[in-house]
Amino acid sequence: MDTRTRTLQERMSGHPGKPPLRITEAERLPDVVRQFLLEHFEVITEARPHQDQSAPFTQWDLGPERIALTRLREVHEFSAGILELDEPGHEGDTIAGRLKILDRRIHSAIESLFQWDSWEVRLLHPETKQLELFVSHNLAPLRIGESIFAAARGNGITGRVAATGQCVLTRQANTDEEYLPGLEGAQSTMTLPLQLGTRILGTLNVESQERSAFSEADLSEALLLGRYIAAALHFIELVLRERSAVDRQTASAFRGALAHPMEKLESLGETHPEVKAIATEIREAMETAGTGPKAILATERDLQPAEPDPDLQGRHILVADNEAVVVQGLTKLLKANGVTVTACDGGAEAISAFAECHAKGQCPDLVITDIRMPDRNGYEVFRGVRDLEPKIPVVLMTGFGYDPSHSILRATEEGMHAVLFKPIPVPRLFEVLKSAFSL
Repeated sequence: MDTRTRTLQERMSGHPGKPPLRITEAERLPDVVRQFLLEHFEVITEARPHQDQSAPFTQWDLGPERIALTRLREVHEFSAGILELDEPGHEGDTIAGRLKILDRRIHSAIESLFQWDSWEVRLLHPETKQLELFVSHNLAPLRIGESIFAAARGNGITGRVAATGQCVLTRQANTDEEYLPGLEGAQSTMTLPLQLGTRILGTLNVESQERSAFSEADLSEALLLGRYIAAALHFIELVLRERSAVDRQTASAFRGALAHPMEKLESLGETHPEVKAIATEIREAMETAGTGPKAILATERDLQPAEPDPDLQGRHILVADNEAVVVQGLTKLLKANGVTVTACDGGAEAISAFAECHAKGQCPDLVITDIRMPDRNGYEVFRGVRDLEPKIPVVLMTGFGYDPSHSILRATEEGMHAVLFKPIPVPRLFEVLKSAFSL
């Protein structure tokens, strides 16, 4: 039995060990509350002492236990609403919409149940093990270039919790060598994993300027809330994976159905150059479908405009993507239209390059960045730009697949200019660029 559970039991019962608890009609309790009782109390089920056997009845031996369990029931009933990610209208029909709903429900639950003023939820990236910010309130963001990873040491209390799965209560934050400043003047912190079974999906961190602001009981209630947040995140992830699998299956069936006609078309292309160009374009589209595009633009001929676009001439654009072919294709197109391009191999290089340009007073007019990059994601690039120059427009681009950092959602909420989906039609690209420059 861990310390927080033992302490909670002692607080509730007045004595150590597994205290007795007499209840009737336990089946009427919510499953999560009933499971909590069975794990931490010697539960004794009794028959109803009244003649009317139909009316619900629960008898508690100890007053403090009743208070604590009533509070757990309250947390359970309110937190369960987090799982309801469908709302009137069509917002719940999209992944981004469901993430927005989840964002609002987390805010509502914390405000209604706990009245915490300073907190954040971070999501654990399954591949990089980076803890990426999902939603926060009144906590300072990390500085440019800073990151938190799931690690027992060197990544703050949040990183330690994500790596070990152990909750941490600090009654005096400045005495913990692992504490990374979040709330100015913070004295107390409470950090716990968002866990579903044995899998850790992220962390919840709460801070206060008061010393010893959080109790073991607060931690137990927060863990219950965290279970529902984790379940909601897991549900969204399952939906994303299902949709991705359906896309791949549909694409495979599509390619199979067109295999024979494509052979005929390519055969004709041996003697007809125009047919060959069309066949090549179709083949590239078929290979892209369901797997994610490796090129940014639909056709090679779009890279050679008849004449430069006057609305783009003289502009300076920073491009960031860890796929060399994407950076090369976009750079070629922009330079052909009179644009000065700063090309970056990934998000970290983009943040550094922008900071350098800013220091010289030569900031780009616009930033285009991919969402999924191994070192820094699209949202981090967006924040890096926004922290230095809030008025410079940022455009995110993405192909198919899961966005575990939810960059689109967060950047959209904070004023991102637009999102481009690969392969990007050149007219659509120019439309977005011109709209950004006209602001």
